[in-house]
Amino acid sequence: MRASSATPGTRTKRLTLEWKGKTKKKRYTRRTKIPGIGRLELRCQPKKVHISLRAGQRDNETQLWMAKYEDKSYGRAVAVKTVRIYKYAHARDNGNGGTGNPQREGLNQGNGVNGVENYGKGYGHGIISQRGSRNTPVGDDALEPVTTFDVNWYWNDFDYPVRFRYCKIDMRLVTTFSPRLGLNWHGDADAQGNTYQRTRVPAIGHVQLRCNPGRRGNKLVSFIPRRNRTQVYVETVQAEGRVEDQVRTRNLKRDRETGKIGPIKIPSNGIMRFYVDKGKKTVPFILSSYQKTNDPRGQRNTCELAMGQFPQ
Repeated sequence: MRASSATPGTRTKRLTLEWKGKTKKKRYTRRTKIPGIGRLELRCQPKKVHISLRAGQRDNETQLWMAKYEDKSYGRAVAVKTVRIYKYAHARDNGNGGTGNPQREGLNQGNGVNGVENYGKGYGHGIISQRGSRNTPVGDDALEPVTTFDVNWYWNDFDYPVRFRYCKIDMRLVTTFSPRLGLNWHGDADAQGNTYQRTRVPAIGHVQLRCNPGRRGNKLVSFIPRRNRTQVYVETVQAEGRVEDQVRTRNLKRDRETGKIGPIKIPSNGIMRFYVDKGKKTVPFILSSYQKTNDPRGQRNTCELAMGQFPQ
């Protein structure tokens, strides 16, 4: 594992798990710390292939979002996956349920002779974030650092004798310590005064996030660039299915009247990527969004937005 600084306020890592069947000392797992949140594990062996997240505190609401791309029988497919670790599912939860800790996202599609299928290949990108539990107000809490990642995986010959087997999972991670982008509120009362964030991002300008309560409340992201010619490539991924059906892209330019790029609608449940093109340099970001804003029991409404710089 290699760690280094990217832009000011961020830290990058590379985590690689690779083995060949003919190697006597096979290493089936690699682990790394996710600052402020917990620990992540990559595992690849014939009986299981997954990404696992362990939270330092199960009382918190911890999430790993990932857009997962792979080939399926009908063609190129994508699925938005969410790994959640929590004790309280909603405001009225008594805490007797919740999830285990750690939680995992499998990378295999099916079964084979020794566990998972003989061959697997795919890639994904995502974001890991944490906030207080859903049974408590969080709107005034300081934001935790988020960690974004992209990951590629490949294995082959798992149905065959050990000497033929091979696996590699390669992951790049970026943790953003400053500036911290995001919005969280649990319950309509907690939303009051906590629906908007405007943050200065060095070398870009400002980023605005908005998440208003109510069925028709605005859920938006905008960029206010320093340079007039800045453009943003926007990618939105939701649900699961064919890539051409689930991934929407567009290119946006700065509006001369408002000075903004956007506002851009944020999905109620999904992932967005933004490539901020300043001409000589492009700065990528990723955002995860979970919103429930139409429950007549207002204390159960929720908005959780996390955003951070994405690996280049």
